[in-house]
Amino acid sequence: MTVGFDLGGPALTPRDAATVILVRDAVDGAPGVELFFVKRRADVRFMGGAFVFPGGKLDPDDASDAIVTDLDDEACRARIDERDNPLARALHVAAARECLEESGVLLSDRALSADALARARHALDVDKRGFAEVLAEHGATLALSRLAPFARWVTPQGETRRFDARFFIARADASTDASHDTRETVASAWLAPSEALARAERREIVLVPPTFRTVQQLASARSADEALALSPSPVPRFEPVVRARESAFEILLPDDDEHPERARFSADSGRSFVTRFVYDDGVWTAVRR
Repeated sequence: MTVGFDLGGPALTPRDAATVILVRDAVDGAPGVELFFVKRRADVRFMGGAFVFPGGKLDPDDASDAIVTDLDDEACRARIDERDNPLARALHVAAARECLEESGVLLSDRALSADALARARHALDVDKRGFAEVLAEHGATLALSRLAPFARWVTPQGETRRFDARFFIARADASTDASHDTRETVASAWLAPSEALARAERREIVLVPPTFRTVQQLASARSADEALALSPSPVPRFEPVVRARESAFEILLPDDDEHPERARFSADSGRSFVTRFVYDDGVWTAVRR
């Protein structure tokens, strides 16, 4: 797991990023949902080897006015309570772009054929063509309204790579053909939240704290509608803290009793969620207290 800590150095400024939680109704018809995960390549510079939701850092071109969207700057700002209107829209665009690059799912106003979708993904992710050009070629408008804001996770001070990641949740239907990109990600799967958590507990897969917590939050949803209804307002901001623990590191979420901002944390998490993790020699362990 490629995570680094430097608790003695100056805190790095987090880079803006966006993540998309794709959710669908359980395909077996039983109550519940499935979430789409991609497994990051072991040697990537951040969270290598982890099962994560599609996402990545903000690209300067995400702010391009040439990208046609169904929401304007002000509408996007209001949805995520961001002071900078253009940045708010760019974060929504980044989420949609990363969703196409890392899962092959395009959140647009019209469905593309499988062949057209594959060509659009290749043009964007491999040929590195501009998102605006790719969308225009297929006559597609980005449906940013399909992205429901879910959370904001800021990498703790003390980590050697930091991101300010906005998490969005979006519905997929049973026919959605999602897949990993085979470059930065090496595997993918639709998993029920309970299955993902159980596999993480057995150490068959790695779920880093933001992913683990998000999966826990969605475990109660009996349908994609219920999952989308869990999108909170206002969107909570999570910034864990890291502290050394012998040869390991302990990560405290804001609703942990020992987090310095616990008294000000307003999300209604109660005691049902894990609030503390230990990172030791590449292994993340959820601490149940």
